[in-house]
Amino acid sequence: MELKEKDYAMWLFNVESIGNASMDKLLCSGLSCKDVYGLSSKELSKVLSHKQVENIERSRYSWDFENEKNKLLSKGIRFVSRIDEDFPDKLKNIPNAPFAIYVKGKLPDPNVPSVAVVGARMCSDYGRFMARQFGRDLAIAGIQVISGMARGVDGIAQNAAVAAGGASFGVLGCGVDICYPPENKEIYDALTASGGLISEYPPGMEPIAKFFPLRNRIISALADVLVVVEARRKSGTTITVDTALEQGREVFAVPGRASDRLSDGCNYLISQGAGVAISAADVIDRIWTVRGRYEAPANAPSQEEEKELALCNLDPEDEMNDQPEVSIEEEILGIVDIIPVSSSFILEELYKKGKEISVPQLLTTLMELTYCGKIAQNGAYYRKIA
Repeated sequence: MELKEKDYAMWLFNVESIGNASMDKLLCSGLSCKDVYGLSSKELSKVLSHKQVENIERSRYSWDFENEKNKLLSKGIRFVSRIDEDFPDKLKNIPNAPFAIYVKGKLPDPNVPSVAVVGARMCSDYGRFMARQFGRDLAIAGIQVISGMARGVDGIAQNAAVAAGGASFGVLGCGVDICYPPENKEIYDALTASGGLISEYPPGMEPIAKFFPLRNRIISALADVLVVVEARRKSGTTITVDTALEQGREVFAVPGRASDRLSDGCNYLISQGAGVAISAADVIDRIWTVRGRYEAPANAPSQEEEKELALCNLDPEDEMNDQPEVSIEEEILGIVDIIPVSSSFILEELYKKGKEISVPQLLTTLMELTYCGKIAQNGAYYRKIA
């Protein structure tokens, strides 16, 4: 087996007591993972502790490169380190950035907005309802939902996102080949199929309490915006909020009654300046601004702009006698009126008319119609221009 730098990276990542900070010390000096593998104990001791040097020496003899690689392949798991092109940029510069992650399924698309939805494990009926609404509406708007696949708010929001045809990604406090909690097996399988599972812990690693606070920094880092649905004033959710703020992410909270203990955390966050999220529209409206999605197309004509110009010439009043069917664009223009409607409403109306269209296709068409002045957008809502 011909070994590559990626193989040596996985070896180094799995050496006991060699954490992210130690790997940074080794690699930031210009060494490659392969170079580290070949260093003498004397050279390693200039950077690492005596125990760490011993662990590296021991690992050189015990690590089976081919066997470890085959174990991942058999389980459909990928090892993605900072040296790989598809390692998420959002994870590279955060405090205590992970050197590598294990992935089952896909990684979030960096070109698509992402929102992290987190909250109480033992949530109330109100929390369950709001988690379901946010997960569903964000997915229908084409936004990726990030969470921890935990009991309560996390799993409910992710399940709703997948059920609505969206993509969701779970960051786990155990190996990606382990479903925890066990009762979320259906969600686990759905995320593998329509999104992905991510962990910095190797396959086979059982969940340990100390892993969960650490994984929260990855949840917030992968998202553009964090939404807290329901949480106590002092809870694990506040750790995710802290990491989000440290990473420069915007935080939204769903308000609750002052007498509800499970809303203490959210109400406090709002009092401290967090955004108020009454519906997904509040978050969606902000996320476009965060990602600069309101920028006009460049003046130079491109293939995409030519398509937009063609759409601008559409007349919804035309009978289009030369076409056997009414186009999706015209169907949308027939649905949208001067009273704003959501993308989910448009999607449902299209389905009623027998028009099959995916959520990303719908959002792309809505954006194109907006660019050419046929409709106007206000956050998650669309209206016809009078």
